[in-house]
Amino acid sequence: MARFGVKSTVARAATLTRNDRGREKETSKLTVKDIDTKEISFQEETETYDISDTGISFFLKTPVWVDTHLNIDIASSNAFGAHHTVRAKVVRLKVDSSKKQFVAARFD
Repeated sequence: MARFGVKSTVARAATLTRNDRGREKETSKLTVKDIDTKEISFQEETETYDISDTGISFFLKTPVWVDTHLNIDIASSNAFGAHHTVRAKVVRLKVDSSKKQFVAARFD
């Protein structure tokens, strides 16, 4: 079982749902910063789609490339605490009909 710093599984069960791959469904506020596909710095507010001890997924309006390393500020998360900053490498992208990208990233 992944360690997320949550002392009680009861507390976690109230707000998170673990899927069969060990990822937690969690809605945490994120600030994602880095360079977009036009090599321009960007900062975008979004929310987690799911999270695990090895990675995170979320939607972005700003286009990024696979293999981009993003700086991600997680405002509040049952998995990582009140404020946590990570770097993560984009490993998968999927663009939906509204041109938002579903981003899956692995923590560095």
